[in-house]
Amino acid sequence: MGKLITIFRSIDEFLSNYAKLFGVGIVNPLPRHAIFVLAYGIIYTSAIFAPNIIGFVALWIGYVGVLAIGRAWAQNESLRTKIAKKLQDQDPDGLPDLRFTAGLAAIQMILIVPMILQISHSIFDLFDTPPQTTWKTWALFGLDLLFRSFLDWSEVYDIHISGVKLSAIGGRNLVMFILLSIDFMIIQTVIRIISINKTIQEGVAVAGKDPEMAFRLGRRATPKLSEMAMDEKNDVSVRIKTIEAIGMIGDSTGAQTLIELLDNEKLHNASTASLVMIGHFDSLFTGIKHEKPLVRRGCVTALGRLEDSIANEILAEAIKDNDPGVRKHAYQAIGRIAHPSDIPLLTYGLTDEDFEVRFTALKQFSNFTGDVAMRAVITTVNDKSAGIRRLAVEILARYPNPAVVPILAKAMEDSDSDVASAAKRSIDHLESLVKGGVV
Repeated sequence: MGKLITIFRSIDEFLSNYAKLFGVGIVNPLPRHAIFVLAYGIIYTSAIFAPNIIGFVALWIGYVGVLAIGRAWAQNESLRTKIAKKLQDQDPDGLPDLRFTAGLAAIQMILIVPMILQISHSIFDLFDTPPQTTWKTWALFGLDLLFRSFLDWSEVYDIHISGVKLSAIGGRNLVMFILLSIDFMIIQTVIRIISINKTIQEGVAVAGKDPEMAFRLGRRATPKLSEMAMDEKNDVSVRIKTIEAIGMIGDSTGAQTLIELLDNEKLHNASTASLVMIGHFDSLFTGIKHEKPLVRRGCVTALGRLEDSIANEILAEAIKDNDPGVRKHAYQAIGRIAHPSDIPLLTYGLTDEDFEVRFTALKQFSNFTGDVAMRAVITTVNDKSAGIRRLAVEILARYPNPAVVPILAKAMEDSDSDVASAAKRSIDHLESLVKGGVV
């Protein structure tokens, strides 16, 4: 028994290493599939145009490759299951997703089995074939074998779609090997599909209590998590945890779901935070043009938290939004990035008709220095709102420039006592800087 186990392990290790020839270890699917297509293109070209013996070897290389890729997929899914159950600490999205690759490999059986049967017969004379045998004959014979690997209805009803019959013992052994390998692939595929669905369902089911469990499933959990987050039947706390899981995974395909959830006030903050974690600019740029103001506010806030100067090109449109809340969040976002080239955008907000918007735009000047910013702040000292005037004189204390002194002196005579007091404190602060030799 020990020797048998050792043999199986050796075969398993061989198939795993062999599968790497077809790029299964590459995470990015594009180069992986390019290598796969190139490899099988060479195999089929050799089988068609090269001498029979070379084509025979090439086809068997391809056949074993199909089995190897299927085995590599099974091992990949087994590792993902261990990661999901916290038996392994590894990023699931750092592993290649071989589901499509395994399917692509399985499809090759439709071509490679008839070609192996045909070329084997031409070399070793293994079967009893009808007159005028063509490629269609071998293709139908391959389908015959495929049907036998399911319910074997062809034997029950004595229906055969090809005229090829078993003859030599070598042909029988070849057919038996092909049938066994097809059965192995089918059984393995069914087991893995059931296992994948079960693991995803279990991980998503506990996402409402443990977002990390869903995170360990990787991007493939995003569709299920999105459905769960959108389901209004779930408790708010469960939906919030699910939203957090989507953000932890960082899959951009979940961004659109989060953007739609921004319209729910109870889920707004969690959705915004997860959008920041994902950092998918295209989705946020689209969301800024959403018909619902609350969605636009969330997208603007997320862009500001990403602190990327590229985002300000879009925020320049948001400061002209018809919703004051969107404009306010846009100025907060611009101020958080605090790029000197954005001072004109903030200056635009100093004349906004809404007090909260003007106040927010002015407040962002606390993050800037220089004469351009100072002159913009000075324009608000005479604002109609006392709150704006007070904030303006407070910010001017950050600019140790002689030009602000007469402005502050005049503000000390403001009709609002709070503004006058703030101006006095700002002058005192500037004087202390001068006396201390700071300026």
